[in-house]
Amino acid sequence: MKMRLSILERKILNSIQIDLPLNQEPFKELSKKLKIKEEELVARIRRLKEKGIIRNFSAGINHRKLGFRSTLLALKVPEEKIEAVAGRISAYPQVTHCFLREGEYNLWTVLIYKNGLLERFLKRFSKELGPKSILNLTTKRQFKLKTTFKI
Repeated sequence: MKMRLSILERKILNSIQIDLPLNQEPFKELSKKLKIKEEELVARIRRLKEKGIIRNFSAGINHRKLGFRSTLLALKVPEEKIEAVAGRISAYPQVTHCFLREGEYNLWTVLIYKNGLLERFLKRFSKELGPKSILNLTTKRQFKLKTTFKI
């Protein structure tokens, strides 16, 4: 269901996607820029989060700078096991995405890992789904990670 947004809500979403000021009172600074009261800004952000328009509100951490790697995994999962397998995969806090797609490899996931997590993950799901059921497409080079939407 598509939700209609006010012009102000669009401005708020465009502003907070790009960069929130890093100071003692980021919402105060942003509210001045948007020419609204700080309380109204916070209330609107809260409503947008409650309605599911804003999925999360967090820092974007450069995992590579912290020694982590990433991989895209494509899995062949029988239709009757999709919900269960997707649930187990999604339970990993290191999983950033988990999507059902069309095709032979129908469940795709992104895993951020270090210290043997990838090997344990592959062993667990290969044992359940079969040794040739997972494509491990480890990231060699990242060209872009941040996504913003002009709303």
